[in-house]
Amino acid sequence: MEPKKQHYVPQFLLSKFAVGKKKRIHTFDLKMAKSFASQIRDVGHENNFYNHPEEGNQMEFQLGKLETKVAPIIDKIISEGSIKSLSKGDQKYLGIFTIVQMMRVNSIRESLVEMGELIVDKFVGDSVEPDSQADHLLTSFKELDVKTQSIDMLKETPLQLLPYILDKHISLVKAPKGEVFYISDNPIVKYNHQPREHRGNLGLRVKGVEVHLPISPKFCLSFLCSELVDDIRKAVNHHQAAVLMESTSPNGLAESISILNHIDNKITKELSSENMEYHNSLQVLHCSRFIYSSNSDFDLVNIMLSDNPNIGLNPRVVDGSNVF
Repeated sequence: MEPKKQHYVPQFLLSKFAVGKKKRIHTFDLKMAKSFASQIRDVGHENNFYNHPEEGNQMEFQLGKLETKVAPIIDKIISEGSIKSLSKGDQKYLGIFTIVQMMRVNSIRESLVEMGELIVDKFVGDSVEPDSQADHLLTSFKELDVKTQSIDMLKETPLQLLPYILDKHISLVKAPKGEVFYISDNPIVKYNHQPREHRGNLGLRVKGVEVHLPISPKFCLSFLCSELVDDIRKAVNHHQAAVLMESTSPNGLAESISILNHIDNKITKELSSENMEYHNSLQVLHCSRFIYSSNSDFDLVNIMLSDNPNIGLNPRVVDGSNVF
């Protein structure tokens, strides 16, 4: 039987955030600005989300096969609280899963629609004549066509992007005592601490990009930029050499050495409350509509909404580059 409810966030991943005998997950709806408890099968899905007009439900079953491979790897990380025992094969599956998850969600389709509208606006403006080429272009980005495009992208693009995620340093961080990670309907979040004015800075190949995936209320996988890690290593080596030459003070190395130790020895790092808020705020800012948690504490979401009531309405494609 073909499943009608098709999850864009896998049930095996959402189940890590479910609690109680009935395995409920707490959900915050940004659009309605309210929270409620749900069963796993009723969140992170849309009916016939992956049904292709020519290929039917094939993508849903392919995604299921990938999830079957990755689920025990994530179970092992959670049970051990460590990534030390991951094989290269495990890391490859985690990498492909991360990219696929990044591309299989609603936010990709929202981005495609916004890009189409932006292109039409740049070339045509507000007035689009009925049945004109501009009208056809805009229509091509509507729901059905965008759905087909996004499914087609899932066939080949993840393997093309895989080398760039595998080039990053994988690490594991854990929540401080008494705090939990959020996960959302767009659970793969990217961030770059190095701004690039008038240019996108979240591509997987861009220097500084880090990728985060919460895998349970307690643990989050992170993929860190190898170039930045190399920069830190060179800075530490240069500083240590200067200390040996007695041309500088040995102070100021502790944090950098700690970062390298965490990465090189695959040590699970416990976050501070400040860093925990950073991780959870990224889930809120990047989600399409829903944030999920193992408990009902959505104070951070409410604070962010009070500061910016339009969080859930923010465009995904921002025209600040004058590329057009």
